[in-house]
Amino acid sequence: MSSVRPGSLVLGVGGAVTAISSAALFILLAQPLPATVIAAGRVGVTGVVLVLLGARAVPQAWAVLRRPGVRGRVLVAAVLLAVHFGTWVASLSMTTVPRSVTLVATQPLFAGLLGRMVGDRAPWSLYGGAALAVVGTLVMVGGGGSSTAPMAPLGFNLGDGLALLAAAAAAGYLVVGRSVGQRLPLRPYLGLVHLLASVMLWSVAAVFEPWSWPGVGWMHLGAVLYLGLVPGVVGHGLLNWAVRHVPVHVVALAILFEPVGATVLTVLVLGHPVGLAELLGAAVLLLGVGLGLPRRGR
Repeated sequence: MSSVRPGSLVLGVGGAVTAISSAALFILLAQPLPATVIAAGRVGVTGVVLVLLGARAVPQAWAVLRRPGVRGRVLVAAVLLAVHFGTWVASLSMTTVPRSVTLVATQPLFAGLLGRMVGDRAPWSLYGGAALAVVGTLVMVGGGGSSTAPMAPLGFNLGDGLALLAAAAAAGYLVVGRSVGQRLPLRPYLGLVHLLASVMLWSVAAVFEPWSWPGVGWMHLGAVLYLGLVPGVVGHGLLNWAVRHVPVHVVALAILFEPVGATVLTVLVLGHPVGLAELLGAAVLLLGVGLGLPRRGR
């Protein structure tokens, strides 16, 4: 379904997952900035850079945006992106990193269903692989350490719920990006969506967040800048490029590698403990990813 070589797709998705795996660490480093401010700053940086990189294609993009239905999809994509980052960044302050990143990585379950809206048909191996990967994520969640938030009867807290909402929003965002297809140049499309999402998040921050941030220094602002450039421009840019060439659920399944990278980074840099449950869960998760990836020729 794509003229792009499989090797290029593997490298692109691999680079994207590597970039986004560092996001959780730098979100923690950006605190004590409020969660909505971190999300708004990150998305805003990404939007400005992508618009500048795609400046030559802006006139073409503007002409396409005047077509019926396209502007609505761009707006929906921006709303979903704002919901994704707003809820996920908040979840990292309400639950542990392993719990948050593994729950937000359940995107394939949502993407497999939502992808049908744009004509994708997920093979049964995808559902089997995703189910096995979810088992791995649950094992990792069980060993993620104690959380300061009150637990619900099933062991989930508000942070866990926000991470799941972030996963659903991210899957929907990728589906919308795939439905736009080749009609809009990639960089102007991503830049516009990120800028709109940033405006939405800044509006929420202006109403609900305090505008006095004691203890915030250049290191925290630099962490936000990194989030916008590396996980934002590089990571999400490559993911959106990939969904224009392969089904959404295939890209979303590869994102299940993110919890492993995020957990390793928080252990190495912040010294967060990791136990046997995290290691076992990571192994099961990777097995599920291998099972669910499409076979050669499919």
